[in-house]
Amino acid sequence: MADQQTYGVLHLFCGIGGAAIGMQAAESEYRGARGSFVTLAGIDCDPEACADFENLTGAPAVQTDLFSRKDYIAFHGCEPPEGWREVTPADLRAAILRATGGVIPDVVFLSPPCKGFSGLLPAKSANSQKYQALNRLTVRGLWLVLEAFADDLPGIILLENVPRITSRGADLLGEIKSLLGAHGY
Repeated sequence: MADQQTYGVLHLFCGIGGAAIGMQAAESEYRGARGSFVTLAGIDCDPEACADFENLTGAPAVQTDLFSRKDYIAFHGCEPPEGWREVTPADLRAAILRATGGVIPDVVFLSPPCKGFSGLLPAKSANSQKYQALNRLTVRGLWLVLEAFADDLPGIILLENVPRITSRGADLLGEIKSLLGAHGY
């Protein structure tokens, strides 16, 4: 009989849960060890995506906006609504632990918005403050997770995006590499 290991996954920028569904269906065996994934929670700013995520995955979704205040303004072109506040690592940790019943994720899967990196967007638009703010969510989301769980870091961090991130987001990938290195990855 194979040794069975289950890994809990947090999905940041979860959308409706496509990646979560795929991971939930995945199972692998290597040299007698079997592994599978369980979805702990998802996080997204879109309330409809969060509702779909919950319906499709059976896991809770936390609706929260991960923009910094500066990037919220750059993306939306206006001040945040009354009651909005910038999420801190402590806020993120508390929300995740509430959603997961206190379980810390083994794996974090980030799928930040990729419109600003995509080749489908003209370079002039991609370079606008609006899309640069969206692009910076790649770094901010990762930073929030690393700081939120600095005392017990996830074993695996996966970042999904479009291929053009390597050219349109090369500077941000450098920041990501530095962040991961500073946290021992």
